[in-house]
Amino acid sequence: MSQANADEALKEIVELTRLYDVYGPLLSDHKKEIFESYVLDNYSLAEIAEQVGLSRQGVRDIVRRCSKELQEAEEKLGFLKKMDRLTERMEEIKAKSRDSEISEMLEKIVSDI
Repeated sequence: MSQANADEALKEIVELTRLYDVYGPLLSDHKKEIFESYVLDNYSLAEIAEQVGLSRQGVRDIVRRCSKELQEAEEKLGFLKKMDRLTERMEEIKAKSRDSEISEMLEKIVSDI
């Protein structure tokens, strides 16, 4: 795998993880288990298939479906986009603030988002 492909794969995992953090509760327990095993725990499709009694292709289909459902939820609701905008704005305020107390408060808020 080239460095560019590895970087792209890592970006995708980070994005899926962020989507899952916000919209994961929308998935069924069965889908959550499979998605978590693949994306968060880094199990192979074959390992997951063996654990849950499905084919490798069946697991792959579920992971793809989950990814699509999470992306569609973000397209409809836009919570991640809104959180990113809020974080950017707070970082801008923090950078312009000369008051260390305000900067510290903003830092706490940003870390909570």
